[in-house]
Amino acid sequence: MDSKIRAFFQEHLKGDYKIWLIVFILNAFGLLIQFSAKAKLTMDGPFEPLSSFIKTLVILGISFYLMSYFSKSNYSRVAKFSDLALFLSWGLVMVAYVFGATKGGANRWVNLGPISFMPSDMVKLCLITSLAKDFSSKQADPEAYTWVSFFRILFKIGISCFLIMLSNFSTSILIFLTSIILMFFGRVPASKIYLIIIVVALLGVSVVGLGIGQRAQTVKTRIENYIQRIGKNETKVNKAKNEDYQITRSLYAIATGAIHPKGPGKSQQRYILSQAESDFVYAIIIEEYGIVGGLAIPLLFLIFMYRGAKAIQYSNKPFGGLLSAGLTFSIVFQAFINMLVAVDAGPVTGQPMPMISAGGTSLIFTAISIGLILAVSKDKDPEPAQPSVA
Repeated sequence: MDSKIRAFFQEHLKGDYKIWLIVFILNAFGLLIQFSAKAKLTMDGPFEPLSSFIKTLVILGISFYLMSYFSKSNYSRVAKFSDLALFLSWGLVMVAYVFGATKGGANRWVNLGPISFMPSDMVKLCLITSLAKDFSSKQADPEAYTWVSFFRILFKIGISCFLIMLSNFSTSILIFLTSIILMFFGRVPASKIYLIIIVVALLGVSVVGLGIGQRAQTVKTRIENYIQRIGKNETKVNKAKNEDYQITRSLYAIATGAIHPKGPGKSQQRYILSQAESDFVYAIIIEEYGIVGGLAIPLLFLIFMYRGAKAIQYSNKPFGGLLSAGLTFSIVFQAFINMLVAVDAGPVTGQPMPMISAGGTSLIFTAISIGLILAVSKDKDPEPAQPSVA
């Protein structure tokens, strides 16, 4: 059976067939849970949530096309345009910050007619690609990490994180964590990694402390609320309008569904949680599918991480291994941040779960990232034997 599945994927879809299977399962499950989580949209009109579900299907079809397209491409070519694309993404972030649509209390979106585009997702992809290119050229000689190259790395990471944290602090942290992992894989000297961590951390503290950007006060409030919750020192506030109330409903969904799941489409908290289809989708999963669903999702992401990170071993090109590792960790980090928030193991961040949560821009850039990971995974396939010449 395994050989038949492998043969099918090798014939029709390029790359690691196990990654393809995991992606199919996660996206299919995402469709089911989104249709359930969006049930409250029925109050928005007679065609909801069906119209929203159809829109998700269209976006999913586009994402799988992009995934297939990039899986068949020569991933090395993206290195040539990575720096230019990164600079362009910075410009788009500034356009969104100054002129973009306001959603969730911040300007993160650029409207392109009927499509809304969040440039921070583009920055994440472009920065990983650019750093992978820089590190791959120095794999043979770690001494090549001079102070000039150090400031080049710091400039890319620092500017990317700063621009994004003005309107989306959690995404900035996600990008920073991924950059740290990539630096370790890229054999950047530990002293320079620690120095970059200190500089960017001070930058983040300064942005929040001085109230720079649109989300500084929100970050402060969320951290304070989380400290109060874990310290059992909750203030008496109007919880109907406070994120503590959302966390309480999320924990209630998990507690009532973990052992006795309510079943597909029967969640009760989906009508109460303000972001049931995105930020708190993991709580809805456990409420409807129990502890089995709650364990299956992180397990699938861990297997995905294992398959994607293995590329650093079998890729015959340093750039490919670093690119795959960086993109894989970025996707998995984001998934686990979403899950940790739902179980109140961290401050509320607003990060969707890749391939599960609703979100068009996130799904599209996740698909491109997975397509590149699949393209790298082709390196493990042996080259076809050449006919011998008598």
